[in-house]
Amino acid sequence: MEESGFSFDEFSVEMEDFDMRRTRKFDRIWRISEGGSMCCIPLIHDGILYFGCCNFNIYAVDVRTGKQLWKFKTSDIVFESSPVYWEGMVFAGSYDHNMYALDAKDGRLKWKFKTSDKVNSMPFIHNGRIYFASKDQNVYCLDARKGNLIWKYRTYDDIASSPAVYDGKVYIGSFDRNFYCLDAGNGALVWKFATQGEVYHPNMPLIHNGIVYFTSFDNNLYAVTADDGKLVWKLKTAEFGNAYAPIMHEERIYLPTRDGNLLAIGLDGKIIWKFSRMHVPSIPAFSNGRIYVGFEDHNLYCLAMDAKLVWKFQTQGSIWLTAVFWNDAVIFPSWDCNVYSINAKDASVIWKFRTEGSPSYLPPPNDSFEISIRKPEESVREDGTRKRYDFVMEHEADGGRFYKSRVTYQVSTRYQEKGKYQTDSDEDAL
Repeated sequence: MEESGFSFDEFSVEMEDFDMRRTRKFDRIWRISEGGSMCCIPLIHDGILYFGCCNFNIYAVDVRTGKQLWKFKTSDIVFESSPVYWEGMVFAGSYDHNMYALDAKDGRLKWKFKTSDKVNSMPFIHNGRIYFASKDQNVYCLDARKGNLIWKYRTYDDIASSPAVYDGKVYIGSFDRNFYCLDAGNGALVWKFATQGEVYHPNMPLIHNGIVYFTSFDNNLYAVTADDGKLVWKLKTAEFGNAYAPIMHEERIYLPTRDGNLLAIGLDGKIIWKFSRMHVPSIPAFSNGRIYVGFEDHNLYCLAMDAKLVWKFQTQGSIWLTAVFWNDAVIFPSWDCNVYSINAKDASVIWKFRTEGSPSYLPPPNDSFEISIRKPEESVREDGTRKRYDFVMEHEADGGRFYKSRVTYQVSTRYQEKGKYQTDSDEDAL
């Protein structure tokens, strides 16, 4: 098991005692292991539910019964490249470097296109073309029918974001800290907007009334003009970076942050409310005046539109990305290797579908950060003894096992060398 980072549960002390510092580029998504876990936005078309899995498979399941109709095996994990339907085909990418086009009825391969690295980008289909990106730093445009390359545009670092096409332009972010606007026809650069952190979101950027909204690991939500990339406003929303693009519902912006908050934000960039659960949330979904949002605490929450809790449903794994709806059912995948279909009114189980394999390894959410005490005098009691901070960490590891550690930090300060820490671990298996 890799060295663990810290999670939100550790901060039972006052946050003002600490500074957070990035120690390396965000790489959690590239260290996911093989297994039966899922992280994608399921697709429903003609009564069939499509989704990808870390056991290398793309599945088609009857949305009414949860019975498997077919599966297609790639050569590596399918993670965050949520499937898209177009003219009888389903498209999704894999960490085996390929974008796949499959027959939606029987899962037969129609074509595949090989990039030079992992593909976790959700594709976007527009005017017979498919747009997506790869960890190989390129944005790709292909003929959606045949898979032939039309153009590609190279950025300066990994891309783990999904594109949106709007008014003849492609919008996408890169780990090179820039958000790009490209000509959809030929891939030429129209403009780029520089942030101070990686731009990473597995869902497409939000574009509304000529404004494009996106986030960055510099902790900000940005609103810029779609035609020329001029800043309209920005809002600091996090301390641990942002990893989703916002979505909109009824003229209100919603943003899950890596600090454990779901934020409701006005079009003027002002926060209206936040719902906090001390774990990373997923992208919210909306139906019949309710908000449905999963968290890495293993729960799916049903909220009223003012963020009041209606009910919650517990699984045995983290819930990432977003739910979908079919009649009275809310359907979502969990890291515990199950897809759940539950009643949207009372959370009763309609069916669940189990994939092959045990839960994949999920690195801690914030192990690319370290903490330090802001001032040495603040870490000393009045009697001269040094404060010790006890935190409880919970991290998910191979095979769905959980390790709980109580950690006593003598953390670094701006004025002293980094101290030692002591760990007493006890292992709990679910």
